[in-house]
Amino acid sequence: MPVSYPDGWQVVLELQRVTPNTWLLSDRGQTLNWLIGQGLNLQTEAMQSHLKRLCNEHSFQMNEGVLFRHMSWPLAADDMHVFAEGVAAISRLDFFNEHRVLEEDVARHAVQRILQDAHLSHQRNRKLAITPERSIAVDFYVEQKRPAAIQILKTKTDLAGTMEKWGFRWRELKRLNLGLAPIMLFDRNTQTIDAYSRHIAQTECELFCGFDETDRIHSTLRALQ
Repeated sequence: MPVSYPDGWQVVLELQRVTPNTWLLSDRGQTLNWLIGQGLNLQTEAMQSHLKRLCNEHSFQMNEGVLFRHMSWPLAADDMHVFAEGVAAISRLDFFNEHRVLEEDVARHAVQRILQDAHLSHQRNRKLAITPERSIAVDFYVEQKRPAAIQILKTKTDLAGTMEKWGFRWRELKRLNLGLAPIMLFDRNTQTIDAYSRHIAQTECELFCGFDETDRIHSTLRALQ
């Protein structure tokens, strides 16, 4: 299915034959597990209401963490696509994670304060070329002798996978944006960085540290001026 979760990973569905004329289409429990991994509490009244509404809108059911739908032969491609769209819609309920949003706001405000104290003008969500045909947005971009691209690490699950993707992105960004200095910041209170992820970040970035390590960030920004 050409549909993706909010983190960019493609939705993968499973189709099982139940009887000669009946098939079971499911997400194998991946979607709700993904939401739980983002720190979302699925048991609240509001969240249960959203889940039931989306299940009804997309004509599928939910049981023991699995989203599924029984289908008759011959299978209709449109029904399968509606199912995939519904799965993706449920994954976007991650945006209701107020605790995650609050944490990201704290990090963003901290970075903005650092840049203001350093008297550095900056752009938010600046798009930079990652290939000749594709660009990617970074949280903060500071134009100076060596421009700084500052990205806040947001995920709390699959850090290694996320850092592998950012490692590739930084290599390509540096290749197409000469002199670019990547800076990645994380929350030392809520994110535990494994050795592999730290190695990638330290290899590809000018600085990798907690967003609250203001002295290190100021020192790096001064060195780039």
